[in-house]
Amino acid sequence: MREHNADSLTPMKSLAIRRVEAHEQPQALRLLAGLNPELEAHELKRRMDDMIANHHHYELYGAFDGDDMVAVCGAWEATKLWCGRYLEIDNIVTDPDRRSQGVGSQLMQAMEDIARKRNCEILVLDSYASNTSSHRLYHRLGYEIKGFHFVKELRTVLNSATQP
Repeated sequence: MREHNADSLTPMKSLAIRRVEAHEQPQALRLLAGLNPELEAHELKRRMDDMIANHHHYELYGAFDGDDMVAVCGAWEATKLWCGRYLEIDNIVTDPDRRSQGVGSQLMQAMEDIARKRNCEILVLDSYASNTSSHRLYHRLGYEIKGFHFVKELRTVLNSATQP
């Protein structure tokens, strides 16, 4: 099936979107490194291993063009008082060479389908405030900004608290 992305005249085909298998994690980490350039490769791998091994509600999904992973995202499923059951998309990244071809939209649609099948009330995600291109995609896909994600850096606070 051939489709056209609303933002591009480049024809694209449907991708295979599925869970990432253990032997495919290096491809996923390569993509995720682009979103997290400040993390060294070994730390990114350590965190991914921890998320997969110790958080039973975390899953990693990839969009594949043949054997090539062209996009990736994580997903957490949980329940909160304010919204009920939800699926949170974590770190969605598209290969830079495949951006503006509808890859991210296909992966986002697949995640929405998964959330609906699991009877989730909502689908949520965080996006860096500076990532305006992702904001345009999320708005186009029907996402709304409902609040702020506040962060307090504990390592900085702990380090400054131990300084004389």
